[in-house]
Amino acid sequence: MRYGLLATGLLSFITTEAQIIFPDNSGITDRKIRENGLHYIIHPVKGDSRTEIRLIIDAGSLMENPDQAGVAHFLEHLVFKKTLFGSLDKLGVKLERDFNASTHYESTIYKISVPNTPENIGMCLEIFRKNIFADLFSNVSNDDIEKEKNVIIQELRDRGNEGPFYHEKIGNSIFKNKLPGGTEADIRKINKASLESYFRKWYTTGNAHIVIAGDINTSATEKKITTLFQDKGPADSETASYPQIDYASLIPAQSIFSLQQGKQKNMSTERIIAVQRNPEDLKTTLVQKLYSELIRQGIKNAGLQNVTFFDDWYMGNIFHSGFEIRSRDKADLLKTYEQLGALSEQVKTTEIQPELFESIKQKVIKNTFTPLPTNAKDIAAYYEDIIGRHKYTLPSESRFLVQKILDELKEEEIRSYSSLLPEEPHFNLIQTPTGLSEITEQELSNSFHAGIKSGLTIQHQEAVKKEVVKETPLIRYKIESPKKLFARVISEKQLNKLNASLIKLSNGIDVILAPDSKADKNTIIYYGRGGFSQLSDYEYPLYKDLNYYANQIGIKPYKYSILSDILSQNNISYSSYIGSYANEIRITALDDNLELACKLLYHSIYNYILPVGDFKEDIKQKLLEDDTEEQISENEYAKFQQAEEMFLGNYRKTENKKLTKQELKKLDIRKLFAFYDQIFRNTNNRAVLISGNFNIHQTTDLITKYFGAYKPIYQPLQWQSNSSPSVLNEDFAPENQTRKDVALITKSSIVPTAKNIFAIQLAKELLQSRFFETARNKYGKVYSPSVSSEYKVYPTPLVSFIIKFRSEKEDIPFLKNLFLNIVEELKNNPIDSGKLENSKKALLISMAEKITDPYLKEKEVIQNYLDQLTIENLENYESLINSITADDIKEILAPIKSIDAQLIQ
Repeated sequence: MRYGLLATGLLSFITTEAQIIFPDNSGITDRKIRENGLHYIIHPVKGDSRTEIRLIIDAGSLMENPDQAGVAHFLEHLVFKKTLFGSLDKLGVKLERDFNASTHYESTIYKISVPNTPENIGMCLEIFRKNIFADLFSNVSNDDIEKEKNVIIQELRDRGNEGPFYHEKIGNSIFKNKLPGGTEADIRKINKASLESYFRKWYTTGNAHIVIAGDINTSATEKKITTLFQDKGPADSETASYPQIDYASLIPAQSIFSLQQGKQKNMSTERIIAVQRNPEDLKTTLVQKLYSELIRQGIKNAGLQNVTFFDDWYMGNIFHSGFEIRSRDKADLLKTYEQLGALSEQVKTTEIQPELFESIKQKVIKNTFTPLPTNAKDIAAYYEDIIGRHKYTLPSESRFLVQKILDELKEEEIRSYSSLLPEEPHFNLIQTPTGLSEITEQELSNSFHAGIKSGLTIQHQEAVKKEVVKETPLIRYKIESPKKLFARVISEKQLNKLNASLIKLSNGIDVILAPDSKADKNTIIYYGRGGFSQLSDYEYPLYKDLNYYANQIGIKPYKYSILSDILSQNNISYSSYIGSYANEIRITALDDNLELACKLLYHSIYNYILPVGDFKEDIKQKLLEDDTEEQISENEYAKFQQAEEMFLGNYRKTENKKLTKQELKKLDIRKLFAFYDQIFRNTNNRAVLISGNFNIHQTTDLITKYFGAYKPIYQPLQWQSNSSPSVLNEDFAPENQTRKDVALITKSSIVPTAKNIFAIQLAKELLQSRFFETARNKYGKVYSPSVSSEYKVYPTPLVSFIIKFRSEKEDIPFLKNLFLNIVEELKNNPIDSGKLENSKKALLISMAEKITDPYLKEKEVIQNYLDQLTIENLENYESLINSITADDIKEILAPIKSIDAQLIQ
């Protein structure tokens, strides 16, 4: 077997302009198997727990024959369903989170993310070889195709609710008739013969790229690839050559004009310009970038605050640019177009001053280069862009060549580049909101030309004079340490899996130390149970602004406004928050200021100054408002979300209640902060998480010195009874809308144990898998259904399963009953042990990744306490998950008898 190094293989996809290769010490393998043309990239990344694998096929909707419309996307579905979906479950990976696929105009991309082991990588490669580059259609029946038609039609209908596709902006071009996915009519015509014809022509190793990025053994991975694929046929076997596509030639230069109805009348134009780039055309690209910056600077200098300019490259060599214009009325719009016409002429005829020319050059240098990402997922996405989507990028290695070209450019070469503001714009009226239909294409064109011919000079705004900022000497504020200790350390424990330690104090506070050597700051999070759900629906509106005032407090003995000075001078950030059931104060500081952060936290709880000034000013402003105007959202989707959150107990009907003037006058800031004291001084079920790159010994000493000074207060939490409805049925959709967004919600009691919380997640995965297999794959009623879960401790322990999908109105009752039948099947029949084990594996992988990521670990540790668990439960997650049986899942599902909420939008 022979394979050769491609000297410019990868970078020919990145840019054909500079012919750059990776540095010799990059460690990136970029090769092609000579016998069959398979191109592969192996990109090692140290420290990643996952390996990202991509299979990119150089074939998308543009390669479809007239009788094959929609086939490329249909094939993606079949490959995904018949090869990836069943095979990858065994690796403990999850649909959408870990594997997915997408079809584009020029490519089809399959994405897999697996835990970092040679076995997993090998299995994925074997799946590619045996199923994708083999006889896929020996495993595909006509029945499979007919079922998948329904799924794809559901997907197309879902997309239709999300607004127009990009192709609708492109106008009369080949793209309009080559939409990835096709139309419903196209899908209904597809048969096995058309699918197989496309597959055999394009799904060949010579038309494919495999990208592997992760903490991997490069030589072993390469050996696996070459061993598996060396006998997959010659590179030219049944492969039609489709050389570098001149995408620009497929689309005419055109301008798009669109009017959009909003709170204000928003008008925007977009000009799409086809530019054929030659292999050595780096200079033209840089001129275009400089011209774009010149236009932006011109708009800024002219004070055209209602104009935003944008530009981008699409599919390698299609350039599109335009202006978003925010206008009050027709006259304002036409005036803006006249100003843009004048600006077009002015830019062309006015010499660029040296200082401005140098400034826009530096912006281009800063914004041009695309540095290679540093983590496996982003690296894989980078290759998807440059190989699969022909994204035009310039690697940082081109900097010296770019700088040389920029140094030699003359300013008149920039001004003569006039493709962005042409003298003959063509406007295509797409959409006209009510009241603006009298605006015509000709009027816009005339206004633009009037500006060009007027000789009008767009006056530059006066430059803002730089104020001389006098540096004020730093004032060293002295913050006293606590005078008395109320608690001592009663135990210390190392948590090896969490890479953390637990220190218990006699006042009830648990302190978790979570070192992170990569952190640039330390974070202290003081958190616990207790929140606004302790208040009645009558009391809550009076207290809901407490969070705003709590972040404006001062620290004794200094006056109220000094805290912000202390924070800024010491590079410390501070925030406090009270939620429905939980509360926290969060402080971040550099290691040198960790003790100061501990002091500030202590004083913010026991020694603060009320923000009386802010409170009085806020009340004064509210009293001036008209208390008869209560803003109620008319947005159906907002109402839909609010209804869901209210049923789950996360939202109150009083959330948007506006206080009357009489109520505002009775508000007492001291009463508000009495509740603040009640919340934050309660040491019952209280914890502190300290994370960062701190000195472990010094930090341990600070724990006793500061958190031992918190007075032990064990106040039982008294929750108000849950005011959310027991049954809810709401339809927020317009009457004429047949396709609906649906949320079905169950609510049932549960015993609050650590094992049950993990069992809820496994039950959710089993419900999701079964509903996906039936509602989508078997019946084709929905495209992308999801099942999520929510566990609540207060006021009584409850679990909810939330089922969401988009479907036709007449299918909702069927899908509702289908889900309930699935619940009954799982409750009353043996649960597939293989699927349960696969779900466990996926959950174990997810938990392992969470506790190794500092940010995710922080969230897990905090949520662990709020769920009435101990940190030891999180430390022992592996044994808890592995101990869950089918009977535990049945116990979770047993109380579910009906759908308790049905919401439609």
